[in-house]
Amino acid sequence: MVINETHRHHSTLSIGLPRLVPPGAVITLHSTPIPPSTTLSIPTYTLHHEPQIWGPSASKFDPNRWSPSLITEAQKAAFMPFGVGPRSCIGRNVAEMELAMVVAGVVRGFEFDLRQEGVETREGFLRKMGGCRVGVRRRRGCMSEV
Repeated sequence: MVINETHRHHSTLSIGLPRLVPPGAVITLHSTPIPPSTTLSIPTYTLHHEPQIWGPSASKFDPNRWSPSLITEAQKAAFMPFGVGPRSCIGRNVAEMELAMVVAGVVRGFEFDLRQEGVETREGFLRKMGGCRVGVRRRRGCMSEV
């Protein structure tokens, strides 16, 4: 739940990858026809923070929104941290597995204290986080000495 909410709240890609409407295709978006050769892109950050999909708390970091009893089909469909379809991230499965293992190991072995209010980001093709002051302490008896 925390990893999914982190992907949603702090999307790696702030903009979607552009796609071209193929020749001869008929695409209609909210009753507006999109002509062939038009470049379309789904802004991932915007989609992941859309109140119509995620509710009035869309801008709040809330891992509980991923509880099976709370998550909606619209939210599942809108969640695309690695893209969707045949051109989505080829390394998604490995990235998700590694992320789960690293987060579990780090959280098991250490305690963290956020020492600032919020985190700033810079927008571009990739969202870049600014500095983040965090205190780290080793948990007692949870890890052998390195």
